[in-house]
Amino acid sequence: MKIQPMALVIAAACAALGGCGGGSSTPSSSPTTGGNTGANTPATYAVGGQVSGLLSGETVQLLNNNGDALPVNADGSFTFATQLAAGSPYNVTVGTQPGGASCSVSAGSGTVAGTVSNVAVTCSPVLLKNIALFLDSTAGTILTYAYDAASGQLTGLAGPDLSAGAGSNAILVDASATHAYTLTPHNSTTGAQPQLAAFKIGRGGVLTANGVQTLAADGQAAALDVAGDTLYVLQAPVSTGQAATIMTYPIDPSTGAINAKAGSPAVLSTTTNRLYRSPGADYVYALDPDGGAATGTVTTFAIGANSANTTTKQPTPVGTAVATGAIPIAMAITPNGKFAYILNYFDDTVSMYTVGADGSLTPLSPSPTFALTLDSAMPKTAQLRSMAIDPSGQYLYVYDKGNGAIYSLTIDANNGTLKELSPTPMVVPGGIDAKLSMVGDTTGATVLLVNKGEVQALTQDASTGQLSPAKTSGYTFNSGTTIGAAAFGK
Repeated sequence: MKIQPMALVIAAACAALGGCGGGSSTPSSSPTTGGNTGANTPATYAVGGQVSGLLSGETVQLLNNNGDALPVNADGSFTFATQLAAGSPYNVTVGTQPGGASCSVSAGSGTVAGTVSNVAVTCSPVLLKNIALFLDSTAGTILTYAYDAASGQLTGLAGPDLSAGAGSNAILVDASATHAYTLTPHNSTTGAQPQLAAFKIGRGGVLTANGVQTLAADGQAAALDVAGDTLYVLQAPVSTGQAATIMTYPIDPSTGAINAKAGSPAVLSTTTNRLYRSPGADYVYALDPDGGAATGTVTTFAIGANSANTTTKQPTPVGTAVATGAIPIAMAITPNGKFAYILNYFDDTVSMYTVGADGSLTPLSPSPTFALTLDSAMPKTAQLRSMAIDPSGQYLYVYDKGNGAIYSLTIDANNGTLKELSPTPMVVPGGIDAKLSMVGDTTGATVLLVNKGEVQALTQDASTGQLSPAKTSGYTFNSGTTIGAAAFGK
């Protein structure tokens, strides 16, 4: 190996470094943007584009590289707050969709070489399945929202809130989530007659009025058949001492409008005041508190495709009335239609039944009644008012108005018996007169408590049935609004 003279080695090194000793050099300049003018500072560039088709009043959240969240609430240009260095990748995506539209991104990814301004976000209204309609019980205004099935989060929808008539007390959504129906009683102030009203649910959840039918007496409850082509109204007695009735109203299959009543009414006791339909079968159940006697009754009727009259589809009685507890106030049926439960307000019990193939109810044997173990630590007298069964059919939840609390119970899949979960109950912040509803599916459901002027969403653990505190903050409606009824398309 040859040894190089030291002088030659030093000279070669200095040449490679661009000079040694007293030599000088001038640093190369780099282009900059956004005010970055320091020497050797890498250039950074803005990333943005245009949004089009966004519905008025709605917001889309955009992300760049899964971060730098940017809410956009109107059509036009957008720019992310964080600029990116030249050579960096960018990837624009939709983080959260608007409630009533679906937005997609084109030209949303690439490598930064200069200002990016050609990202296109295009939004178009969608026909909602997860629509939530809340009925202002004073003004009769329908408030329209979309809900997230996983979290219960509500998103206000574009389009005007429509009036169903002052004092409206019930609202329904058909299985296709394309039509809604309301009940409105007689208005003694204006003289308006009791009526049924129909509404179309369009793209973006926008409602349009679709006609009315005048009733002979106030409607107390209503139910749709499975197909959504017949509407059944539990009508109060026309005058004192007369019977309550179930009236049948065909629905135009092409327009969703309500046609004139058909067939003969089903006649019931004058005190019958509630009507429930099986979740997946054409049977309705009429609850009669019998004026507050020691026991009430429930009567089964076949409707829709199961009605004996295939032309008018008017209700057909199934068997005879079956006993409940004192003052039956709410009913729930398992999704598979196998078991039914009736909440009795006066004696704080749940009546339990098996459901026959013909929709008939048979009290569980040997013990047809479940008495809730009311927590003695609760400060007020219990007032059990509503209940709901989760989509899996494993859990029953009962709401106590007196204490703003929820009792959680398991349902035995084999015999339908109930058992309280521990710990129970769960106190709900702000609970006053809430009505329980459940949204979601068997992989994870959310309990929605529709309260006076607000909605609370609570998480259900699908494996244990336990509820956790609100996973989203309660949504408060317009000041002074009292929510008397709600309906959820799904």
